[in-house]
Amino acid sequence: MSHINDVGAEFPRPLKREMLRFKIETGAEGAPLRTHPFWLHQYTKLSVFITFLLVVAGGLVTSTGSGLAVPDWPLSYGKLMPPMVGGIRYEHTHRMIASLVGLMTLVFSLWLGFSEKRHWLRWAGILAFGMVVAQGILGGLTVLYLLPPAISIFHACLAQTFFAFIVCLAYVTSGEWNEAAAHVRSAPLSVLKKLLYLLLVFIYAQLILGATFRHTGNRLVLIPHIAGAFLVLVHAVLIWVFAAKNMTGDKKLIYPASALGLLSLVQISLGMGSFIFVVALKRANIPPGAGQLFFVTTHQTLGALLLATAAFFTLRVVRFGRQ
Repeated sequence: MSHINDVGAEFPRPLKREMLRFKIETGAEGAPLRTHPFWLHQYTKLSVFITFLLVVAGGLVTSTGSGLAVPDWPLSYGKLMPPMVGGIRYEHTHRMIASLVGLMTLVFSLWLGFSEKRHWLRWAGILAFGMVVAQGILGGLTVLYLLPPAISIFHACLAQTFFAFIVCLAYVTSGEWNEAAAHVRSAPLSVLKKLLYLLLVFIYAQLILGATFRHTGNRLVLIPHIAGAFLVLVHAVLIWVFAAKNMTGDKKLIYPASALGLLSLVQISLGMGSFIFVVALKRANIPPGAGQLFFVTTHQTLGALLLATAAFFTLRVVRFGRQ
């Protein structure tokens, strides 16, 4: 088995694929490796999608000012299903999706607990459920205490953190995570890993600053937020260029790097549009409309997607670097 890589070039391509598949499944010494939990992975991907919808719904609640459209919690006007009119439809829809995410995360945590052999992954499932519970409590407190800024900011940051975390969990339950040993790379992954760590710090700082402005309206926060936006853009483009220059042909590294660069470009464009609608037009006493709703909500949602992409890419690079 150890001679496969040396003589593989002498065999037809279909045979080489079968030899590589056998090597992945048996390992270097012929010991069976853990199989890929297919259905668990598919379920986790579904959870990622529903969580993304929850992020969008939460953004719409804030953008439309519907956070107090339903004044009680956990019920809505004392009912499970209130009349879906006005801001109630945004707030209650947000609550229903949040309940679904909570239920799905509970199932996911139990699934890991009964089927997963990796102790750290079982604890990760418990942590995910704990994050959902904490997020639900924070959401209730924002209503009961009339949108206190500190709790609202924490609620917003934890929502995007959970989304990035569930994306990472989808990756560690994937076949690629288990087969990473087949992807031997000579590229400078250590440099790329350091760049991605810095990018994660910059993006998360942007998340905190953006949530602070969104829930307090303090325009002093805009100065570091705008400066940080250009820092994230420059850093993401640097990672894009670095990957294109040093990892040519490696799609598993080139594609996420390109996605980070493109998402950062779109994000800063949406940020400019949000600034125009939230600050510039407000000074001119022009009432907000659909344009503001689109730019502000999309800007917030794309920020969550950017954080999750950076977290996933970092985890992939870390995994590939452990050969």
